[in-house]
Amino acid sequence: MQISLPFETRTVKSKKNSYRKKRLQLYRRLRLVAKIFLVLLVFVALSALCLVGYRALLSSPLLQVTRIQVNGCQQLDPQAVIQQAEIPSGVNILSLDLDGVRNRLTQHPWIAAAAISREIPDRIRIEIEERKPVALVKGHQFYLADQQGACFARAAPSEHAGLPIITGLDPGTLGSDCNLPREFTALLENLYRETQLKLPWRLISEIKWNRNAGLSFFTARGGIQVDLGSEDYGIRIAKLEKVLRYLEKKGLHDQLRGIDLSHGNRVFVRGRFKIPKQNRSKQKGV
Repeated sequence: MQISLPFETRTVKSKKNSYRKKRLQLYRRLRLVAKIFLVLLVFVALSALCLVGYRALLSSPLLQVTRIQVNGCQQLDPQAVIQQAEIPSGVNILSLDLDGVRNRLTQHPWIAAAAISREIPDRIRIEIEERKPVALVKGHQFYLADQQGACFARAAPSEHAGLPIITGLDPGTLGSDCNLPREFTALLENLYRETQLKLPWRLISEIKWNRNAGLSFFTARGGIQVDLGSEDYGIRIAKLEKVLRYLEKKGLHDQLRGIDLSHGNRVFVRGRFKIPKQNRSKQKGV
């Protein structure tokens, strides 16, 4: 006769519960692995589907570039910009290398910056910013220069009659892909800004650079030489404006030959002024 003790029953039940827990944990792990595998499978399938779809789009005749719109042209002809862009005929709009197009455009001497965008299904939009020439630089040849002092293209003075000519620079250092001396560039930019504010830039026919004396310019009307030095252009051009207004009021403008503003607060005026004999003993500087 066998007698089962209570503690033996509890031991058997404990083993069964432990076995069930292990089976449940294993089942949960397998289910998690199955879910992960299913997600990966779906991801791979979607990726493959997207790849097939993208390749289909790349070969679709509906997405071939048929129109190119160019904005921002002032000096350049839009057709010249399109030729510079070198966009292949019939290229797919999605496969077009926009960075490559932009790099080719900015290699053109007249184009300072360019932005390229796609307009699905078949149009490319090109926005360009042209360089703005502010002067002609005289070297062995003539070159256009922008406000930052960059020479960017050869030019003939007859083609840009309204621009002043910069002289006094070393011809050996000039070319269509060079920068003017830094100290001169700073003066030119300052002069351009102050002149635009107070005097029309078109009144200047020549800007003469001297490393020691600074800048002088000659007016388009009468060839009057104005010496500015190398600093405080805003103050000196304001003085110049007052002197010119005074001489115009007195009817002496046509006799004016030069104005020197490079001596601080003093202004020297040169000209063939007709002074009455009785006033010669009392002559004073302007």
